[in-house]
Amino acid sequence: MSGTPDGSLSMEKGDGPGTQRHTSDPSSSTAGFFQPPPKLENQFEEDIALRRTLALYLPASILSTIQSDFSSFGERVLSCRVLGWVSDAEQNPPFVRTHDTWGRRKDELVTSEGWKRLQDLGIAEGMVAAGYETGKFAEFSRVVQFGKYHLWAGSSAYVTCPSAMQDGAARVLQRHLTSSSLPTDIRSALGPAYSRLTSRDPTKAWTSGQWMTERKGGSDVSGTETLATYSPLDPPAKDIHGTDLGPWILDGFKWFSSATDSSMALALAQTPRGLSLFFAPTRRLAANGVDAELNGISIQQLKSKLGTRALPTAELELKGMRAWLVGEEGKGVREISTMLNITRVHNAVMGMGMWGRGLAISRAFAKVRGVGGEGKKLLVDVPLHVRTMAGQCVEYRGFMHLTFFVVLLLGLDEQQQQQQPRKPLDLPLSALLPVNPSDIPPLLRILTPVAKSQTAKSAIASLAECMESLGGIGYLENSDPELNVARLFRDANVLSIWEGTTDVLAVDAVKVLKGHEGGSVLRAMDGWLRWVLRGLAGSELFTEIRNVLLSEWVKLSANVSQTETEELKLRGREITKAISRIVSGALLAVDAERDGDGAAREVARRWVLGGRSAKGVSGGWMEEVEWDKKIVFGDALGKGAKL
Repeated sequence: MSGTPDGSLSMEKGDGPGTQRHTSDPSSSTAGFFQPPPKLENQFEEDIALRRTLALYLPASILSTIQSDFSSFGERVLSCRVLGWVSDAEQNPPFVRTHDTWGRRKDELVTSEGWKRLQDLGIAEGMVAAGYETGKFAEFSRVVQFGKYHLWAGSSAYVTCPSAMQDGAARVLQRHLTSSSLPTDIRSALGPAYSRLTSRDPTKAWTSGQWMTERKGGSDVSGTETLATYSPLDPPAKDIHGTDLGPWILDGFKWFSSATDSSMALALAQTPRGLSLFFAPTRRLAANGVDAELNGISIQQLKSKLGTRALPTAELELKGMRAWLVGEEGKGVREISTMLNITRVHNAVMGMGMWGRGLAISRAFAKVRGVGGEGKKLLVDVPLHVRTMAGQCVEYRGFMHLTFFVVLLLGLDEQQQQQQPRKPLDLPLSALLPVNPSDIPPLLRILTPVAKSQTAKSAIASLAECMESLGGIGYLENSDPELNVARLFRDANVLSIWEGTTDVLAVDAVKVLKGHEGGSVLRAMDGWLRWVLRGLAGSELFTEIRNVLLSEWVKLSANVSQTETEELKLRGREITKAISRIVSGALLAVDAERDGDGAAREVARRWVLGGRSAKGVSGGWMEEVEWDKKIVFGDALGKGAKL
């Protein structure tokens, strides 16, 4: 056997084992092929869906104001320093020092330096505070807040969990502080707490717990066994800042308390008049008036979880926890619902942020990973690979619009409750808003559980695809936190469980549709959908999209009206999925119609019409491939797509 000009081996008479020679050196730990690492780009600059979403839901003047800050933050969350904090938080999970050297019980929760630094960064960047700084951005403060939050999600190591409950608690306290009938003593306790919940100063800011879940009830809080007893002290006990603690004491056991390191909690407990909501700082002054101690709280144990490992989640025993009653006795479910609506929005945005990070990693990998002989073809040029990614990107864009439409409604609703005037808006934003402002609350009420449930399930499934798109590397808990899709995937799985499982939210949506407010919800949905779709007649494509969505809505609303409640509950998942499909489809169409962007039009067509009809694609399968590229990577790679 001898070498040929092309470097291959040929057999010659007399050649045998041992006479063949390799034409290259063997690989080793230092020699051979090494995969060029993907470069993760600034998501604010690179994520087309995020940029188009913000451009639709924010006035141009606000968008131009925030661009520099968002771009800088997009770089910062991918910096070695921040990602190092993520690694530290993951590698050094929280633990409890239950006793001191002398055997005395102390229940000291220890969290990593990385966790603390990430919390401080989130607070300083206004992940909660921005939603309450309405003097600058008015009703769009929530869109600004959650736009930045989207960039933060993938690098946060879930400090966003205490942020979500911090936000929910702030909103509950804000509603009560605006009431002129709030007693002076309660106002003196809630006022400083609200200021801390909405602060950007990490040395002053508070996060909050949301203590509802118990062993008996799970999501059904009617089974709450924690008891609240009115037992005032004279003089009152003080928290660590010298503010009076409440006249109620709470005794019971909370089975799941995320954000165990929070500075306060809103907790449900039974009074003689029924389930009620209470506010309690988690730390108080000890008997010596100098040292701090837990406010009647014992940490039973920390939970061991699939994901969110940096986040301290505990079982807590409450014995004599001093607290203030929030609202009326027996109205705890109504009071906590305000907090739940906020945390469900956080859940949806968190899911979209993690999903967006996963897609960004997939895009970066596809640009550098070679396949085939000698790796001559990159994954960006493999049609099936790009088509799979395009399917995910279409879903991602649809749910981005659903999520940020809910965020917009939240800001509008809060502005209305505070009786602040709304300025006239330009197109296309003005075309998205309900004609009748009274339709905003019912739309927000139905779309919040829909968005939370649908984004969670889709984000989990898509992150599994993102992990698979990297092959074996995607499955690794690698030491490069910016590329660790496995971490994102395991963390994302909690999204369909927290703040109500998919079935719980489906039943909640059905109860809304069939309850006393069901008529107003259906009317609000019908009026808004027809208003939004009225202008979609400028082309054959948009006319078809409008007709399909209206037809689906007519059938769905008739089905809801004519079907008994119990049967509709059985089909709750179908109902929430159908609502999300219709609303997202309408929003995608408006987004595409506003500037005629080709990829946006194709995304809307695929979402609503499915398949690849001649009306959307005119050049056969090769042009379909180019559209896939354009949807995934933008104009730079999808050059051959034409409408």
